[in-house]
Amino acid sequence: MKRSSFIQIFATVGFLVLFRGSLYAQFPEDALRVSYPGMTLGARFLGMGNAAIGLADDYTAIYWNPAGLAQLRNSEISGSIYHFSYNNKATFFGNTSSYSNTNTAFNNLGLVYPFPTKRGSLVFAVGFNRVNDFTTGLSFDGFNPASSIIPTLYNSSYDLDMAYQLYLEDSTGYTPFTRDLQQRGKVLEDGGLNNWSFGGAVEAAKGLSIGITLSVVTGSYSYTRNYSEFDSRNFYQAYPWDFDELDLVNTISSDISGIGATFGLLYQWEERFRLGLTLKTPTYYTVKENFKSTGNSYFDNGDSYKYTIPGSDEYDVLSPFTFGGGASLTIAGLTLAGSASYTDWSEMQFRNAAASVLNENTTIKEIFRPTTNIHFGAEYIVPVIGLRLRGGYMYRPSPYKGDPSSYDQKIITGGIGLLLQEQLMIDLGYARATWQTYHVNYDASSRTDESLTTNILIVGLSYRF
Repeated sequence: MKRSSFIQIFATVGFLVLFRGSLYAQFPEDALRVSYPGMTLGARFLGMGNAAIGLADDYTAIYWNPAGLAQLRNSEISGSIYHFSYNNKATFFGNTSSYSNTNTAFNNLGLVYPFPTKRGSLVFAVGFNRVNDFTTGLSFDGFNPASSIIPTLYNSSYDLDMAYQLYLEDSTGYTPFTRDLQQRGKVLEDGGLNNWSFGGAVEAAKGLSIGITLSVVTGSYSYTRNYSEFDSRNFYQAYPWDFDELDLVNTISSDISGIGATFGLLYQWEERFRLGLTLKTPTYYTVKENFKSTGNSYFDNGDSYKYTIPGSDEYDVLSPFTFGGGASLTIAGLTLAGSASYTDWSEMQFRNAAASVLNENTTIKEIFRPTTNIHFGAEYIVPVIGLRLRGGYMYRPSPYKGDPSSYDQKIITGGIGLLLQEQLMIDLGYARATWQTYHVNYDASSRTDESLTTNILIVGLSYRF
């Protein structure tokens, strides 16, 4: 199974396999990357474990549950910035390497406006929301006695046969370089998804509100891998197979666009108990990507060769439905909240692509499963000083069939809020996630086992008037 981490989804093997049969190919991980939800929106609810569906009483309701917008009686302007760090401890043939990657960006900027009504409420909101971050990193280094990437570079077309162009195989496709090589690599992924959203909510009956959010999605994704194999123990010395080193640089640059909607319902009883339901429709994504693979080979006699294979592709992805529910209870300054969201990841689909890509829809059915993400959170308002203390927990199961529980994300969160003036609030939210995963470099004989830790810090300001 090709796989990668669940915050940034792209198999390390994917780029190189592009050139084995067809220049253009996609993998199930490409669909999962754009479909899988992030957890970076809003400082307050991040601190409460993103348990927002049954509470949703600020601007970020536009994302979590648009029906919650009907609770806002005052106009609101809010914005936030976030810092994300990704830390990867990878084990490769007994050697452990640590690597990290970070990103700082705007998290959201939004406006809420309640229209005057004789009874009930009618509220609209508009804004920018950073809903996912693709930042990852990986480093590995070890001696592989069993295999090499070189045989996988073969292609029946000479123009696409990287190994032949670098004099690492003969004209029949034969290569002696099949094992006993040092392998080293670094992978960086960056980018993310943004929602440009318009939402509205109305109190349809006393205590019952309904809402909808329409979102235009924009985003980008970049992937860079520097991979090397070299004859560190001088197994290959006889000319013309006096191999010394192979360096590969693989890059992908993608532009992502899409459109989707979220429907919400919220019932409120005496300002103490709230019950929320949401339906997130499939988002229709279009991905336009450019990719390039550049190889350099070096030999003991001083010969060296270089070759580049560029390419581009365009395809669509349809994400699955997501069903959510949540509740909250407020008593004496203490709010307790919980929510859950269900998604069947086997329902992802490639659309408007080559037949070989559409065939991956069968693989998606075979390797992915439904999951239910669980969120719990609490907020306590300290009397007199108006300080809000928050804590929470999230559990996000792996979407892959057969994965052990160690591959599920466990996230601990916390945060504070402080009312600086009667109308101005500052919020800080923090989340720390841990889980395990693996990558394959070209097949299972070259695999990294990884322990991952991510940290998210969001700082936000909101002004109500």
